[in-house]
Amino acid sequence: MTMPESYNIVQLKQYHSIWYLKGAAEHHITREPTYLFVSYMIYYSLVISMFLLNFIVDAEPKYSEYPLVERPCPEQNSSFPSRLVFAWFDSLAWKGFKKPLESTDLWSMNPEDTASEIVPKFGRHWSKTSKKGDKLIWSYFSVQNAKASFRKSSGQVDFDNDRRKKVSSILPALCKAFGATFLFGAVLKLIQDIMTFISPQLLKLLIRFVSGGEPLWKGYFYAILLLITATLQTLVLSQYFHRMFLVGLRIRTALITAIYRKAMRMSNSARKESTLGEIVNLMSVDAQRFMDLTAYINMIWSAPLQIILALSFLWEKLGPAVLAGLAVMIVLIPINALIANKVKTLQIRQMKDKDERVKLMNEVLNGIKVLKLYAWEPSFEEQILHIRRKEIQVLKEAAYLNAGTSFIWSCAPFLVSLVSFATYVLIDKNNVLDSETAFVSLSLFNILRFPLSMLPMMIGNIVQAYVSIKRINNFMNTEELDPNNVHHDQSEVHPLIIENGSFTWDIENSDKPILKNINMSIEQGQLVAVVGSVGSGKSSLISAFLGEMEKLNGRVNTKGSIAYVSQQAWIQNATLQDNVLFGKPLNKALYNRVIDACMLGPDLQMLPAGDQTEIGEKGINLSGGQKQRVALARAVYNESDIYFLDDPLSAVDAHVGKHIFENVVGPSGLLKKKTRVHITHDIVYLPEVDNIFVLKDGEITESGTYKQLMDKRGAFAEFLMQHLQEVHTDDGSDADLHEIKQQLESKMGTQEIQEKLTRARSRISESQSESGSITDRRSLNGSLKRQYSTESQQSGNYITGNSIKEKSPLQPKTGEKLIEVEKAETGSVKWKVYSHYLKSIGWFLSISTIVMNAVFQSFSIGSNIWLSAWSNDNMTSVDGTVVNDEARRDMYLGVYGALGLGQATFVMLAQLALVIGCLRSSKMLHSELLFAILRSPVGFFDTTPSGRILNRFGKDIDIIDNVLPPNIRAWLFCLASLSPIIVGLTVLGMAFFAAKGMVIASTCLFQKTVRHVLHNPMSFFDQTPTGRILSRLGKDTDVVDNILPAILHSWISCLFRV
Repeated sequence: MTMPESYNIVQLKQYHSIWYLKGAAEHHITREPTYLFVSYMIYYSLVISMFLLNFIVDAEPKYSEYPLVERPCPEQNSSFPSRLVFAWFDSLAWKGFKKPLESTDLWSMNPEDTASEIVPKFGRHWSKTSKKGDKLIWSYFSVQNAKASFRKSSGQVDFDNDRRKKVSSILPALCKAFGATFLFGAVLKLIQDIMTFISPQLLKLLIRFVSGGEPLWKGYFYAILLLITATLQTLVLSQYFHRMFLVGLRIRTALITAIYRKAMRMSNSARKESTLGEIVNLMSVDAQRFMDLTAYINMIWSAPLQIILALSFLWEKLGPAVLAGLAVMIVLIPINALIANKVKTLQIRQMKDKDERVKLMNEVLNGIKVLKLYAWEPSFEEQILHIRRKEIQVLKEAAYLNAGTSFIWSCAPFLVSLVSFATYVLIDKNNVLDSETAFVSLSLFNILRFPLSMLPMMIGNIVQAYVSIKRINNFMNTEELDPNNVHHDQSEVHPLIIENGSFTWDIENSDKPILKNINMSIEQGQLVAVVGSVGSGKSSLISAFLGEMEKLNGRVNTKGSIAYVSQQAWIQNATLQDNVLFGKPLNKALYNRVIDACMLGPDLQMLPAGDQTEIGEKGINLSGGQKQRVALARAVYNESDIYFLDDPLSAVDAHVGKHIFENVVGPSGLLKKKTRVHITHDIVYLPEVDNIFVLKDGEITESGTYKQLMDKRGAFAEFLMQHLQEVHTDDGSDADLHEIKQQLESKMGTQEIQEKLTRARSRISESQSESGSITDRRSLNGSLKRQYSTESQQSGNYITGNSIKEKSPLQPKTGEKLIEVEKAETGSVKWKVYSHYLKSIGWFLSISTIVMNAVFQSFSIGSNIWLSAWSNDNMTSVDGTVVNDEARRDMYLGVYGALGLGQATFVMLAQLALVIGCLRSSKMLHSELLFAILRSPVGFFDTTPSGRILNRFGKDIDIIDNVLPPNIRAWLFCLASLSPIIVGLTVLGMAFFAAKGMVIASTCLFQKTVRHVLHNPMSFFDQTPTGRILSRLGKDTDVVDNILPAILHSWISCLFRV
């Protein structure tokens, strides 16, 4: 039972008593029966008791659907008054004031605000929405109502259907997932809006009390009501913003996860259209704009409501004169609509430039070593700055337009009041601007000031959110990998089957398939080798089994779990052991067998902390061979049913590769009972495999055992001869190669072999002369690999001596971390931060902006004082008659208008100075950051995740470009508005606000800083594109379902406290 309900019961009792007394008077009953009074008092006492019991915290339930957390948020177990005034947060604020906060001081999120609760809820609604959009997919391919066209060149008939796939929007899914909390916040906003208009009515009563001879208690009563109304408004408004912030936080969490999931499942053609820079901006910038908009989105209906109510009350005071003010607002609306449309176009251009800049910056970070090797930093710096200059030009145009919008709506309240007052006193000589009319109307005009001043920001935020919605919708509606590309029928006899399969990477090029007429059937436990020249389609064949390629026709089926070792090893920024376990629990016996089989034991002895040594981003402190063996160990430890090995031994030395083949891949290795598909260029292993598939130009030309293919003397024999021609080594593998050569001679004859070797040598020579590129040399990696192996052995290092020696400076000392956690600033913001930003703006522009805002506010105060003098002067009377001198009226009106013109002039100058300064600062700070990054030593990039650097150029630069300028403008406006109030405050009041600022500032700074320092989702996303396939293949270790929610949980728990 709440206080309003209790008050209603009191009123009900009063009405009941009045009704009873009327009836009693008719029947001559002199008093109310005692039992009615006693029963009512008992009932009312119980109601009050229920209300007071709400102040006591409920006991925690013994059983809960949510798991226990180490540091639960106290909001869950706080009382009603504590939640009402946010007293539950005081402990953290005081802790932040007494000592620098650490991440361990933060509470866990409320269960309903965690990623594990938010993401599934949004996912369910998005799935339903996207399925509705997919209903038109098949109609696109149908022949019904389609236009036919005939192509003479190919003799084909094409059907072009006018209907297209419906683009599903994220808005319905967001509304269904988080609409309930949003609607509750909207109700709170409605209550706050209605209570806003109580104050002018109380002010009217208070002015009448001062003017008339009413009893003194009424004055006290009105004053207390004013205080209660203001307090209730504050409480309701704070609860409203709390709810809206939660909704925004949930939306942002859901969008980041949804975008991340989509990036993991995009088709190959879709990945061509969406760059990494665009995806990073979608997660960091576009998702944030939803959060920024949510707190003020209710102004869409709240602003018109406040304007209508204010004009209604003004009509009561000023009559038809208020229509003149309404006309001013109507004239301003289309002007702002035109500006908003132009700003929307500029926002689209800016986001394209931002995507291009972040994409280029990511490429620079990925190739920073090559850039520094060739001293290309100035060239790429100029390319980035060129894109930045285009972005700044767009920002400049948008900033001028936004400044114009802010100028118009900043002047709108005064223009409305000026036109309304002028019309009021001019339309009728008997209309006198007395104190009640002036100050009640001025109070209503001040109420109008907020919705009118919020409109430019709302227009900007809505335009930005509209652009972000379109960008996210376009991304979320891109094609995904078709799950029907691969079937998983567990009743099949063979674990791997392809029947009459044709595959392509891009569905648009279906007339040119990469793999054609593929027929494969691999038995359980077989070791199958796939061989062929470079570009023959070996890796594409594995991708077809994994569902990465678009299936044009045929059937693909896999039975059992799959492990995949790619050509490019994917290594996470974690310990070596964590890279091997990949989220699975530690089985010490299995782990040791895998380490020994993959020949990682000597490496662990050389690493400072053994398998607990931190591996840098992308395996920066491991050699190529070590990274490949770690990736292989991860796959072996996973204990899957099927293993796809895409030439994993190409990066290791010959004797290491032989050891791994014998102990892992081969017939007597750890995987001997598993089904293995092994792509290899090492022909020495081929006699030991069960079956061999030979690929040429995307087709299987031969298949069979080693002996069968040797007897055919076809494509396989040519492949062996070509490999023999490429290899020129003196290492221990020559005996095996010599044996293979003898086998070829016995099958084909010495003369025939020599002729084919000559033709192979000629083809290789032509290939080198035509290209001469590094890519061609990669096809001849045999000789390079053997040479590298010889150098490794000569270095005296058992495994990868040369590479380990080179990487040793990157190895952290025992107990140290290679990738250090970013340090968070504690305490209040240092003056040097403000000073540096002001210097980047320019001291002249900074001081000018502050001075012009102060002058603007002076004119505003002057206009109120002048209005007071005008109303007091009109009340002077001669012989009881109000004097209304037209000359004095025109004088007061003219001065009031001149003061308004002064406000308009200086607010415009302040806006322009701020816009120019902020743009200058944005350009300078980005240039300084870029210069510092490109001139950093190589070791900096080895120990700093590229995702962290991208955050600086993505999200942080966006804050400087788009968030700081309007916030500075709002802060200066509030500062100027509060300056006359601050002067009138008592010492106690100023001390209170100073103490509050010190307590809150240090806590808020830490939380804003640490949310960037904690493992940011964007930084995590930068590590995953390489391991996208592994991430999708995982079941119990799915990064989307397990790792990403954990990162989001720690991140948003800090964001929530801000």
